[in-house]
Amino acid sequence: MVPLSLFAAWHWNACQAQSALKLSGVNRVGHSIEAGMKYVQSHGDGISARYEMFILNTSSESISIEKNASPLINGREPQRWHSEGALSWYHFPAQDMSHPKRIPPGALMVWQFNGKDDRWLSSTGYSLKTLDLDTMVADSPQDLWIETVHFTGKESSIRPDRADIHLFNRSTRGYRMEHVVFWQAAPGGPWQFLFPGTPMMPTAALPSDGRLHPGGNSILTIGSDRFRLGQAAIQVSLVDSIGMRRELWAYLKVRKEAFDISAGWANDPIDGKPAFLKPAFLKTLKALYINTAHYSGQPGFSDNDSLFGIQPLRFFGHLHPWQRYDLDSLLPRIHGIEFLGEPQYGGGTPVDPQKVLMQLLPFAPSRIPTTLTHSEERIWRYYAGLSDFPHYDAYRVSAPSADEWTLYDRWNGRRIAWGAPLETIGDMTRSLKALNRPMPIAYWSQGPHEGWEVYGGRRLTSPTASELRLQAYHALASGITSLYWFNLSYGSMRKYPALLEPIQRIGREIRLLEDFYLTGSQWEYRRTFENAKPDWDLSSFVSTEGLLLFALDLDYRADPVTKTFVFSSARPAELRFRVPDWVEGGWELWKLEKDGLKRRTWSRISDSTMALKDSVNEVGIYILTPDSGTSNLLQEKWRKLKKREDDLDFNPAVDPTHRKEFMGWKPGGK
Repeated sequence: MVPLSLFAAWHWNACQAQSALKLSGVNRVGHSIEAGMKYVQSHGDGISARYEMFILNTSSESISIEKNASPLINGREPQRWHSEGALSWYHFPAQDMSHPKRIPPGALMVWQFNGKDDRWLSSTGYSLKTLDLDTMVADSPQDLWIETVHFTGKESSIRPDRADIHLFNRSTRGYRMEHVVFWQAAPGGPWQFLFPGTPMMPTAALPSDGRLHPGGNSILTIGSDRFRLGQAAIQVSLVDSIGMRRELWAYLKVRKEAFDISAGWANDPIDGKPAFLKPAFLKTLKALYINTAHYSGQPGFSDNDSLFGIQPLRFFGHLHPWQRYDLDSLLPRIHGIEFLGEPQYGGGTPVDPQKVLMQLLPFAPSRIPTTLTHSEERIWRYYAGLSDFPHYDAYRVSAPSADEWTLYDRWNGRRIAWGAPLETIGDMTRSLKALNRPMPIAYWSQGPHEGWEVYGGRRLTSPTASELRLQAYHALASGITSLYWFNLSYGSMRKYPALLEPIQRIGREIRLLEDFYLTGSQWEYRRTFENAKPDWDLSSFVSTEGLLLFALDLDYRADPVTKTFVFSSARPAELRFRVPDWVEGGWELWKLEKDGLKRRTWSRISDSTMALKDSVNEVGIYILTPDSGTSNLLQEKWRKLKKREDDLDFNPAVDPTHRKEFMGWKPGGK
């Protein structure tokens, strides 16, 4: 079934006299599991999919919602499918007690459910029926989709003025774009009803002809002052060479995205007082590029311009009631709503995803994004799509884990209980992103933490600098747009001060490249092997700023004495990355090293592959830019970041005197 387009729906309405709801489009996101992850339990009930159905009132009159509140799916109520284990969660008007009673003419609603077994992957699709709707939802080919949508804007505004839409085409046909339509709620109107904006064309595109070639990807940049914060549907209309139309749909909350770096639960009391009331602690967070923390405001800090001005920390907490926070004056201070903990653990028994939905639903009218912490790849497909900004936590050394570390056969048959392969962070990042597309995702990365115990005989209860850096970069190379350190309390940093400089370096590198992360998407990931052993994880990341290329060293060993992961010094490598065919030979290649950007040479192997030779120490970060203008801007930004650090009056990450003061800092002191 070809989804009915917006204009076809209007034409149908003009030619028909009866009042009815119509299915205008479907976004199906198939489930997947990471075969390389190791668990004691299996991955569960099989593979299914998540569905978003875009339901349009094509009539000239309003329609009763009571008669359409809970549709039958294949002849049965969704609650029955859920109770029998066929659905993990579902969202129809019946669950929303505040839902308006009538559907206005021309209004679009988004109905959703997340399957739990393979009956929803039937080639015949499924039926959807209410009093005013009777249709089949076909299981169309999953060869063309909206991969990622980023909204960004000027620092002076709370609203975005730009959308970057990444389209992936895995079909054998090429397409040209007709237009993009953003469906949004009427100003001041119910969030459940969306109305179409004026069809828009990209202000820029990659490739520049705006075409989506067979097997390729493209980026559409839409510049507009009409984006409003809140729920929205995106409709991309494409046409192939013989005039066949494809409609791509997605549903997400519009927000102006920023790359936030969180200190986690950093506000632990010091001498009975919250840490955020200590100027020296705030200055330390500033030195580490931290701009967010897990809190909902702290009296004496967030309402104190003097202290808050040292290092403003964005709110990342319950934010209840949300109406107190959803103000133009406060939105720049807010990262997201988070209050559910880790429902996949739920104190030992996972919380039903349907219950999680009902806990998040009251926040749907808010302009603030909801977040959800995923913690177990084995079952997190059941929780896909529930929040606006999903994230996960997984730590690879000396920490509790959902996977079973002794099952990994990674180091010549040796099994260890104190750590897991660092590259599984990348595996889990790609998994969570695929399950929740096109929404952006974040990652809780392992930092210094004073609370973990001894695992597998390893005495060091925190990561080494190398272990910390690789975990963060396996996530960054796979497309996160915020990073949360677990956990930058004063006690944790004081216990492991050697990690301050590596954390600062990662923060500096994120700030340098954040525009790439906030407009980009992973183009290709590839793992290479040498003599049947893992050698490199290679990621090419395409954005409107240029390309990021990551080479992550997999040739590390599990030292049996220190029980740490040990990397060799820099080793030579010939690296091959897949790149778009519109990347030209004159593009400049730069490597980001500890002391700045260094020029490198590269060559094209084929239309889709480039190669470079270099010496890489743990993480190789390369930037491919179309001209010297981009690289000059990056060079200048690097100099400003370094000057910022040099100008700090308290920087224990690198200053020995400040480090000594930080280590000897007593309660009540500076």
